Amino acid sequence: MPSSVALRFNAVALLLALLNTASIVVNALSSPKAIRRQPIGRITSLDRSKLDSTTDTKFYRNPNLVTHTDDTFIQRLEDVYREHLPSENGVILDIMSSHVSHLPSDVPLQRVDVHGMNAQELERNPARNATGGNLYVRDLNDNPSFVGLIDDNQEYDAVLCCVGVQYLEEPEAVFAEVGRILKPDTGVLIVSFTNRFFYQKALQGWIDRGMQERARLVQDYSRAAGGFDSVQVVGDGTSVWNQLASLGGFVGDPFVAVVAKRNNEP
Repeated sequence: MPSSVALRFNAVALLLALLNTASIVVNALSSPKAIRRQPIGRITSLDRSKLDSTTDTKFYRNPNLVTHTDDTFIQRLEDVYREHLPSENGVILDIMSSHVSHLPSDVPLQRVDVHGMNAQELERNPARNATGGNLYVRDLNDNPSFVGLIDDNQEYDAVLCCVGVQYLEEPEAVFAEVGRILKPDTGVLIVSFTNRFFYQKALQGWIDRGMQERARLVQDYSRAAGGFDSVQVVGDGTSVWNQLASLGGFVGDPFVAVVAKRNNEP
């Protein structure tokens, strides 16, 4: 092939490749799976592999109407909610939820929306039922956004995630989306966890870390997501003594919560 023809051929091929790439980008941005609020960073040191790589939809197909923590953990969690939720008329979203949200009964809430993987579990959630809240089912590992579920009106006073963060494969993206739907300057994200979880579905990077490192990891998720400030760790579940005492049955499940306040950026 003459060199001039080859150059023209390569130029056309390059142009077509660029156009195809642009098309892919446009399609991705217009897709329902595209998140509206992009994270500002990504934790590259995190091993996101799982022992069980089957789809979460299949894993959570059957309702599991059990409580995944003990009463001590729940009491500690309720105390954190009392401190950080609005004293009345709060609008709450509980993500990765189930048949119970562990919200204190003495805090009057305007509405509690619930998100999870199993509609039968969510339909039984008393906080949602008592407030006429919405029910959302979506696999956040397949689609790490709330686009198509929740409007862009930044209406939530708080977003809660209890013993679910260890399963998120793109937590930075999910946290960025949480920032999108929280009220600026006043909204809070409360992420709680213990040492109990489904090992086969947790990130390897979560399994490999201790409780203190996991708390730092959740803090890093918030910072990588952007839109949050005043990210603090609550609870004594990161202490070695507490973890050993829990394993020995002397105290309840280790309790850790990370509370991130939404900043005033739009």
